[in-house]
Amino acid sequence: MIPDNNIENILDNLQGKRVLVTGDLILDHYIEGRVDRISPEAPVPIVSLERTGEKWVPGGAANVARNIFSLGGIPLMAGTAGDDDEGRLLVELLENEGIDTDAVIFDSSRPTTSKTRIMSGGHQLIRLDREVTEPVSSEIQNLILSRIERIIADLDAIVLEDYNKGVLAPGLISGILSDSKRQNVPVAVDPKFLNFFEFRGCTLFKPNRLETSRALGMEIKTIDDAIEAGNQLVDRLSADSVLITLGGDGSVLCRKDFEPFYRPAAARHVFDVSGAGDTVIAVMALSIAAGLPVDDAVRISSFAAAATCSEPGVYAVSPSDIIKEVERYSKRKDIDQS
Repeated sequence: MIPDNNIENILDNLQGKRVLVTGDLILDHYIEGRVDRISPEAPVPIVSLERTGEKWVPGGAANVARNIFSLGGIPLMAGTAGDDDEGRLLVELLENEGIDTDAVIFDSSRPTTSKTRIMSGGHQLIRLDREVTEPVSSEIQNLILSRIERIIADLDAIVLEDYNKGVLAPGLISGILSDSKRQNVPVAVDPKFLNFFEFRGCTLFKPNRLETSRALGMEIKTIDDAIEAGNQLVDRLSADSVLITLGGDGSVLCRKDFEPFYRPAAARHVFDVSGAGDTVIAVMALSIAAGLPVDDAVRISSFAAAATCSEPGVYAVSPSDIIKEVERYSKRKDIDQS
């Protein structure tokens, strides 16, 4: 268990760990406006755009890298961006934040995956997506893998972040897992449904409730259901550990030859769940890289997710955010502090 007065020392262990994030890079575009009337042309709100209400933020796998950086790790990014203005902007934004993009390949055959959100008063009105989700070509996969092979010996951990946008094709997944096993580099996986069972032999597998339910064909209504599902995944994937996130119900950690570990959610007031999964996998990967006990990593990730959920939009969490959540949690009277 994490003593509240020791959280800063634990977070210090995450500093300087080199973590490669491989997966689907997304450019998040936010346009903020004001709504004060309904259109006479159709029953939809009219959004008056604000002069300063527009921003672009690296999202998807890139947001995992941003979280690793903000937590004091050294992130390296691998994946693709379109050979277009959006792709060049995405790479520029990452580099401006101090994230290594040498393993990001510009792919002229597809656009940069982007999500444009029209916002008003902090609430999302509509989202516009631009994407191609077919697997990237074998040539692009080989280019990504060859660049990873150059640096893998110097890594402390790898994150495979799948948003089903085509980067993590089965061939690339198996190549990374094989190389990481040879180099003894731990791999943390945040899956989606399409490639769910392609990650055999990973160190940590972190699906959410819906992904797990769809993949196993079972309802997950209770903590016991989640434990049963987690144990099935440990066996089917030969994974060292499986962490199933349950939103407001917390998370369940399952490992072979260990008792399951249930962690209630730390968040009490949820403003926005965007990016919470990215934050959790970033914390878990850094913790594994630092050699922390996995159950302590789960506790830290619950505080990190709470910090993310309290902020609008995609947010990169910092150690100070986690410390504040620990302090807030320790003062609550409605939960068991164990």
